[in-house]
Amino acid sequence: MINPEEAKQIILESTEMLESVELNLIESTSRIASENILTKLDLPIWNNSSMDGFAFILPENFDINDESINKFIISGNLFPGDEYLPIVNKGEAIKIMTGAPMPPKANCVVPIENAKIIKNDDSEFVIFTKQPKISDYIRLKGSDFKKGENIITVGQKIRPYDIAKLAANGINKIKVFPQPKISIIASGNELINPGETLSASSIYDSNSYSIASMVREAGGIPDIIGIAKDEISSIESNLRNAIDSDAIICSAGVSVGDKDFIKEVVSEQGKINFWSVNIQPGKPFLYSHIQGRGKEIPFFGLPGNPVSVMVLMIKFVIPAIRKMQGDESVYPKQTKAILAEQIVNNSKRNMFARVKIENINGELIAKPFNNHDSHIISSFSESNALANIPENCKILKAGAEVDVEIFDNSNIL
Repeated sequence: MINPEEAKQIILESTEMLESVELNLIESTSRIASENILTKLDLPIWNNSSMDGFAFILPENFDINDESINKFIISGNLFPGDEYLPIVNKGEAIKIMTGAPMPPKANCVVPIENAKIIKNDDSEFVIFTKQPKISDYIRLKGSDFKKGENIITVGQKIRPYDIAKLAANGINKIKVFPQPKISIIASGNELINPGETLSASSIYDSNSYSIASMVREAGGIPDIIGIAKDEISSIESNLRNAIDSDAIICSAGVSVGDKDFIKEVVSEQGKINFWSVNIQPGKPFLYSHIQGRGKEIPFFGLPGNPVSVMVLMIKFVIPAIRKMQGDESVYPKQTKAILAEQIVNNSKRNMFARVKIENINGELIAKPFNNHDSHIISSFSESNALANIPENCKILKAGAEVDVEIFDNSNIL
């Protein structure tokens, strides 16, 4: 039996990142970049107007109250997409729309709302009603990005805001780490799928569905293979159906019961890295590699108790799935909190108790769930973190500081 930290190290060191793929921008959203990307252009590409208004050459010592100089003839119009840039001379103004490139020599834009148009015979003039200054309402070339600057770094998660930067640079495809395909197998004669009719001896398979949803949330692609009977041939058949995946997760059948055949089957098909971890819940945890199509596939053998499954997924399996995708932040946020109530550890192992973390007056408070048995699924309904009660620590009293791993921070202010 190994300790949890050793188990984490073995798993992460033996987990390899998947080979990168090239995707279009939309498909790459929320993926992890596998390449550094530099800007191809100065952004903006050219000086342009940030307002609908008038572009002109602002005279020195210009005063809007001086009627002899505060009058400009409107010599043209300029719109985004216009290929010809009219030249503006002193005493002239060009009506310009937002985003249009600045005409040569123009050094100022006055918004339409700060201008008054006067018609005189066949000409139109503009008078400004608010004192302007040089560079007003001009977006300067390269003020956002200079050509050659880094905008995407390897290991960075691509967000919608990053997509905007890439598209503005004319980039339509990027290299990212792919989503790993994770095969999921349940084991047990008593299991049936949700939606089927219960018999007196059957229960619904909840583990496959909780595992699949956690895999999807972590960015993987879950594939529920099915339910293996407590027979070697059935387990082998399900494993054959999973050999095209990037990892296999199996629940139940890994302990020492008379019909727990997972360990036996896996040992014949690959190498067992470890079996049994000094943890509560989740002691009978098997980590192995089995032969697939030209590769070794990581195999995670989890117990059958649903809470054990979710704890082991949070602590060991999800970090491996994240690493496959190139994610550099694979573990849940680790911090400290104050226990609101005592926790009793009867296992003498490293206990990971479900707790609800709340921010109360700037202090993180951990409230334990009342029942820590490994079959109590509802213990996760109000929990958002795991509190680590060290091995051989019988009681951790209320008010004690405890290490916690926050797996859901959506409701923590």
